[in-house]
Amino acid sequence: MSRAAQLPNETLHAIFENLSPGSLAAVVRASHRFHLVAERILYTSIVIVESLPHRAPTPINTATCAHTILARPHLSEVVRRLSIRWQTDTGPRDPYVAAAGPVLDLLHHALQTLVHLEHLELALGLAGGTLDARAVLAGCAFPALRVFALSGVGRGSLSPKLYIPPPSVDGEEDDALGAPIAQFLTATPSIEQLRLLDCYESLALPPGALPHLSAFRGSAIAAAGVLPGRPVQLLGLVGHEFITERDLQRIAQTSAPIRFLDLSMMSVTPILLRDISRHLGAVVEVLKVKLALRHTLHFALSGISLLAGLSPVLGAFPALRQLDLSPTSVDGIARGNALEESALCTTWARACPALRIVIFPSRTEWRRDGAADIWVADAASAAVWTRY
Repeated sequence: MSRAAQLPNETLHAIFENLSPGSLAAVVRASHRFHLVAERILYTSIVIVESLPHRAPTPINTATCAHTILARPHLSEVVRRLSIRWQTDTGPRDPYVAAAGPVLDLLHHALQTLVHLEHLELALGLAGGTLDARAVLAGCAFPALRVFALSGVGRGSLSPKLYIPPPSVDGEEDDALGAPIAQFLTATPSIEQLRLLDCYESLALPPGALPHLSAFRGSAIAAAGVLPGRPVQLLGLVGHEFITERDLQRIAQTSAPIRFLDLSMMSVTPILLRDISRHLGAVVEVLKVKLALRHTLHFALSGISLLAGLSPVLGAFPALRQLDLSPTSVDGIARGNALEESALCTTWARACPALRIVIFPSRTEWRRDGAADIWVADAASAAVWTRY
């Protein structure tokens, strides 16, 4: 027997836990002793990304993983994170639903055994098909779940007039499309971070649900149902350029101030930003936004100069410390002129005195020097990400 095989399990665990999944898979096959230790580490965090073209629509890797978990019950005790992403082609969903149905049944049964799960991400790429959250979540209980993300099932952004909902189960008459998700969320109070990027339904939650929720990403209509009365401080919105006044009013009814606002996953007009500022402007400290500049701001300006018209809007965010415009496209210009960017920083700071950091569409980061009260470009801003 080799000396390595004689090491205590604790020592082997400390050695193996820093290996990549590929290396761990090799260790699992090396010896029976290594297999016992490395397998538990390998299945602690499961990440599956599958490309599913029309010619091969069956998610084989997901099926294999679910089979393994069901065949080896001891593995369900160690799984803490499960992330599954199916990348499907555009077009009809029916062929995918037919191919994925048996796999989803397997996955559903496997999920019911993962009672120690802390992080669950399911991006199934089947939005618009005849499957809803019940296909994977019905009967599942995750008392330790902190991060939950679900997309790619249900209606998605498809018009309600074009969507055929899944049949009711066991005589259920609740026709609310968001009901299966709402039921799961109500039964999982431990969730702290929630992402529902394809949910364009109103979610009816009881007042005591999700008491620890601190971050939400999803549509405005879903946010309007989830946020009221909950301590959400990070909000990321997806969807369209229009949000109703009613939804904005409900979004603002959190029990903690929304300090971080991410609007990078939707096109935002200055008019919409103004509407948002009326409800959230007083508390937002970090704003990341993809501006829709077509037909807006000053028609006589072009390129980075278009952004000069933001001053009145930014003035409605008195607590704003960081403005990230990196997702915005400005007339196809890759990098802005440093003099123009510096001038814009100075102009915006007059409208918003708390402003300290600005990241432009060029990805150049400018910081306000407190002592000299001047704006300085970060020398390492070639790859800058908003710090939240």
